[in-house]
Amino acid sequence: MADWFTDEGFWADIYPVMFSPESFEGAHEEVLKLLELSGVSSGRVLDLCCGPGRHAVPLARAGLQVTGVDLSDYLLRKASERADEAKVAIDWVRKDMREFVEPGAFDLAVNLATSFGFFPAQADDMKVLKNMVESIHDDGVIVLDMVGKEALAERLPLNRQPTQERDGSLLIQRVEIHDDWGRARSEWLLIRDREVQRFHFEHTLYSGRELRELMSWAGLSRVELYGGLDGRPYGPGALRLVAVGRK
Repeated sequence: MADWFTDEGFWADIYPVMFSPESFEGAHEEVLKLLELSGVSSGRVLDLCCGPGRHAVPLARAGLQVTGVDLSDYLLRKASERADEAKVAIDWVRKDMREFVEPGAFDLAVNLATSFGFFPAQADDMKVLKNMVESIHDDGVIVLDMVGKEALAERLPLNRQPTQERDGSLLIQRVEIHDDWGRARSEWLLIRDREVQRFHFEHTLYSGRELRELMSWAGLSRVELYGGLDGRPYGPGALRLVAVGRK
C-alpha cells in the first residue's frame, strides 16, 4: 500500500483547505520571525517539504537564495506559479526528503508546518535529519516547526467543533493517538453542498525532549526549543514545537 503523502490526488483535493488564502497571507510574517529566530539574514536556504511555496516565496522576496524540495509534482507546480507571480527565482527540486542532500551548501535549512515525521520508522526521520545536517555548512542552522506531543495533549479531546471555510463549507478535524503516543492519525471531513470529502493522514509525534535528542544524534551540538517562531518558551500553552539546531 502506497504512503498517503505520495498520492497526488490527496494533495489536489485537500489543497483548498490545507493551503487557504489566510495561510499564504500569514507566511510573510512567519518568515520574518523565522529569520530573526535563526539569525540568518542572507545566503542559501533549503525549504525541505516546501509544498506550494508558502514560505519559500517570501524567503526569496527577503533576498535569500532558495531551494524548495518536495515530492509532489502538484504542489511544486503550484509553488512555481506563485514564484512566477511574485517575480522571484527559486530552484524547485522534486525529491523524497529522505534522499535529498547537498553537502555544505546551505546557511539555513528549514522544515515547517509539521512536515516532519511522515514515516512510521524513526530511522527515516533520522535519515532526513542527517541529510539536513550534512547539507548545511559549519555555521549553518536548522529549524524544525511542528505540533509537539505536549501541546497536542493539552488540546485533547481532539474531536473539534466544525470550522467554517470561506466558501461556506464545514471542516471537522479528528485526531486519533496510537502506538503509545508515538503516532497521530488524522481525519478531516469537509462538508460542502451535502457532500462529504474525507482525508486521512498521519505523522509521528515528538516531545520537546525526544526531538532534541534526535537532532543531537543527527549531529547537532546545540538545540534550542521554542513554543513558536516568535521565540516564546516551549512550555504550557505553547501551540507549536520549534527546534533550532546548530552544528
